[in-house]
Amino acid sequence: MLLHRILTAVPLAMAVIWLILYQPTENLLFVLIPVSFICGYEWARLGGLQSSAAQLAFALLLSAFSWLCINYFSQYGYLLLLLATAWWFAVLVFLKKVRPELKSSVVSPAKLLVAFMVVPSAMSSIYIIHGIERGAEWLLYSMVLVWIADSGAYFAGKKFGKNKLAPNVSPGKTLEGLWGALIASTIYSVIASYYFNLTHSQSLLLIGLSLLLTIMSVAGDLYESFLKREAGVKDSGRILPGHGGILDRIDGVLPVMPLFVVFYDWLIMPVEGLYW
Repeated sequence: MLLHRILTAVPLAMAVIWLILYQPTENLLFVLIPVSFICGYEWARLGGLQSSAAQLAFALLLSAFSWLCINYFSQYGYLLLLLATAWWFAVLVFLKKVRPELKSSVVSPAKLLVAFMVVPSAMSSIYIIHGIERGAEWLLYSMVLVWIADSGAYFAGKKFGKNKLAPNVSPGKTLEGLWGALIASTIYSVIASYYFNLTHSQSLLLIGLSLLLTIMSVAGDLYESFLKREAGVKDSGRILPGHGGILDRIDGVLPVMPLFVVFYDWLIMPVEGLYW
């Protein structure tokens, strides 16, 4: 299993880095829309849609909406980012109280509707970040932040984990793991602030933003765990050997991207063309 994960993760990471650093922003569409489609197909099953036809139809609708949000962002996209940002903060409260129940055969309109906010807002945000000044580097920074936080949580949880973070949703997550993620993210953001040549105040804001994004990436992971528990499945899909589905790999990225755009614009530097 570990070998499968490594053989999948290494070429996938290299492809993502190549796409971000060496391709123009317009070319991201050829990846973001297919990713939206796969996310939609996997989310449909987690939302209770059982037939392949219904899952395909849902995936097509979600990818089409993502395409609209990316191409006509100035008309309504920023509101979607603000809505997604508010929703992810609400998820933090939701995850502390929720008790998942197996509902694999029940269609949940609420869960399906959430996908039309979460996935298009993340895809639009990736496109927006890549298009700003030094956007490729900022996009890589935000994605690597999720990977570093995940690694920090894993190793700290393995070594020190005792207190459960959200036992009803994901018994493997611990408070010690969260602290490991926050420490790793802090070190990473300090290094990044020097790399981006930020002012002292901008550096402090970036560190604070990175800590917030780390917490939200954990929330994204936990929310997907909640969906999988209620759907009665271990993984969202099987497209990535050793890893599961696309949602299993980007569950932490989904909340981070819209929050990064909104708070980068508010705290670090205004994003041109973000408003209609």
